[in-house]
Amino acid sequence: MVPEDPEQQVLIEYEIHEGESVSTAAINAVSSLNDCDPWELRPLYATIDPEFLDELCESQQTGTVKFVYSDFHITVENGTYLLLQPADCR
Repeated sequence: MVPEDPEQQVLIEYEIHEGESVSTAAINAVSSLNDCDPWELRPLYATIDPEFLDELCESQQTGTVKFVYSDFHITVENGTYLLLQPADCR
C-alpha cells in the first residue's frame, strides 16, 4: 500500500561507485539496508541475470531499469545510481 503522503514514502538512493558494477551495487545496497552480509541474501541471478543487467546498464547511459530483489523495488537510473524502495511501501 502506497502512503498517500509522498513524505511518508521510503525511497533510498545508492550511488554506484566508480568501478562497481550495477549488479554488485544492488547486492551491496540491499545487504547494507538489511544489515547483513551479501552472502546471506538470495542470489541476484534468481531475480535477474547479473551479466545482462551490467551489460545493459553499461551500454545505455540514459534510461531506467526496474526489478525487484530481496523485498526491494530497485530502479537503476542512467547506470549511475539506484533508487530502492521497500516492497511493503508500495
